[in-house]
Amino acid sequence: MSIMNAMKFFTKTIILAVISINGFAQGAALKKTEQKGQPLNLKVNIKGMTGGQCLLGHHFGDKNSIIDTAKINTSGWMEFKNKEAVPGGIYFIVLPSKKYFEIILTDDQNFSLETDTTDFIRKTKISGSDENKFFYEYLNYLLDKQKLLEPIQLKLKSIKNRDSIRIFQKQAAGIDSTVKVYKRAYYKTNHPKTFMAEVLAAMDEPDQIPYDKCPKKANGTIDSTFNYWNFRNHYWDGMNFSDERLVRTPVYANKMKFYIEKLTSPHPDSIIKSLDWLLEKTKTANDLFKYTLATNTVTYETSKVMGYDAIFVHLVKKYYETNQANWITEEQNTKIINRAKQLDYSLMGKTAVNIMLPDTSNKLTMLQTVKGKYTVLIFWEPTCSHCKKEMPILKNYYDSLRSAGISLQVYAILSDMDTVNWKKFVKENNLNWVNVKGKDPQELQNAKYYYDVYSTPTLYVLDEKKKIIGKRLDVDGLKGFLNRQITKDKKADGGN
Repeated sequence: MSIMNAMKFFTKTIILAVISINGFAQGAALKKTEQKGQPLNLKVNIKGMTGGQCLLGHHFGDKNSIIDTAKINTSGWMEFKNKEAVPGGIYFIVLPSKKYFEIILTDDQNFSLETDTTDFIRKTKISGSDENKFFYEYLNYLLDKQKLLEPIQLKLKSIKNRDSIRIFQKQAAGIDSTVKVYKRAYYKTNHPKTFMAEVLAAMDEPDQIPYDKCPKKANGTIDSTFNYWNFRNHYWDGMNFSDERLVRTPVYANKMKFYIEKLTSPHPDSIIKSLDWLLEKTKTANDLFKYTLATNTVTYETSKVMGYDAIFVHLVKKYYETNQANWITEEQNTKIINRAKQLDYSLMGKTAVNIMLPDTSNKLTMLQTVKGKYTVLIFWEPTCSHCKKEMPILKNYYDSLRSAGISLQVYAILSDMDTVNWKKFVKENNLNWVNVKGKDPQELQNAKYYYDVYSTPTLYVLDEKKKIIGKRLDVDGLKGFLNRQITKDKKADGGN
């Protein structure tokens, strides 16, 4: 991690948000656990302040939680007290001006701190906490190195000469390398028993090996993928998965996000494998496990990426149905399970649930009997503004593909009971495909349940066997998706 990233890690803008993992996992991270160590008794003096109220909070993954408040007296002192120790982690104190500074709370929670709003890092003095003394020595060291780096970065932004750029890049890399050595010495030899040592070890990343030093493959050529796989395979080496205090820092959340988004193939099966690995690793640290499961439950239930709802369904089946999310209520757990059961019907790769509804002539037409290499299943309403725009575009695309000899069908379901406007719209726009409606509201509701229809238009793409190969596309998205699929299928068929 570069100095800039390290400084951002400890000086990023605080967003004062009480942890709430959207409906499904509310309270997941807030369940109280018994803490060991000294009761919290933190005395703070801020030079120049004679009143007002400050907030004490902590990181929780990528969120922040406020746990206490304290009033500043006329001498600039305030005190945060609790009958027992608070959970260990990186905490922050926010001033009325919204400026803030960070501290570490672990076993030694009875100490004092004096600082100055003009420079929290340089002017902070700690009494009674070696952990925080070492922490501020570290922050001061980073600040010193950042001062050396700033003019180099300014030069790199302004110069054009390649030779000069290489010189300044080498200087910057040298400073980053010095910082890396310092951080490793901090957690390996200088202060190995501190919590900050755990944080820095978790933040550490494998070194990149120069290309010409990479191992060679059996054929004698350099293995160009070595650095990637070495980085991925050793990415978590410094992480102590049994230390749940790390969830009360931004480290674990950032590493998890990078691991899933950058080091894992963007395919549901690959992401599921990575998440299962993380959840197995964090089982011994309750709060890390809670954060991992709750965060990803919400992420993939609400994801806009086609097919990622399968990740949510997997998490629910493996962890919620087996009662491993024991921090939520039975009612919440049931809602999550029911939601997954509904989505399970319309996952990518599943055979579309068969529907048999009456068309404009009241003739029953079954989805599975519609013959076509591709079938577009769409729920729409004639009075919906988006539908009024999208349906004629879909009609033009439908006509163009069929004129080109592509076997495409459309099974269009009226998503309300307004049959008068429906028949009028179908006729005026010459929607000469299968147009069907519900015989009654309950039958329509059943169809919408299976396909998770909560807005219109809602569109699915089915293959020749009526398996779902695309979903939740607008018509422009359908064009790109189906054109690529047609090209892919033609290649698979030998170009015919």
